[in-house]
Amino acid sequence: MSEKTKKSKWRIAIIGFIAIPLIWILLVVTDFIRFTTSDGYIQPIFTVMQTACGCGESRSEYGIGYCFDYGYIIDIDDSSRHYDKDKPDYRSFSVFGRTLYKKTMGYSND
Repeated sequence: MSEKTKKSKWRIAIIGFIAIPLIWILLVVTDFIRFTTSDGYIQPIFTVMQTACGCGESRSEYGIGYCFDYGYIIDIDDSSRHYDKDKPDYRSFSVFGRTLYKKTMGYSND
C-alpha cells in the first residue's frame, strides 16, 4: 500500500511541476495578445502591482513576471493636449525585464 502512495505522490508532484509553468505561459500569451490588439490602456488579467509617476508621463502595470508599460507625451505649451490614461502615446510589453514588444501610438488629441 505504501508503494502505491509513493507513486501517487510523485505523480501529483510531476503534474504540478508541469502544470504551473504551462498555466503561466498561457496567461502571458493571452495577455500579450490582448496587449498587442488593444488600441488603448489595459491591465494584465492578474495585476500584481501598478506604478505611475505623479506627472502623468508614465505608467506600468505588472502581471506575474511581465509588465505593460505606457508612456504619455504631455506638451505644456499646447493647451489642447490633455492627459488621457486610456490613450497612451507609446507602450511596451516586457517579460522578466526584457522588452518583447514596443509600439508608438502618436498623439491622442481630444
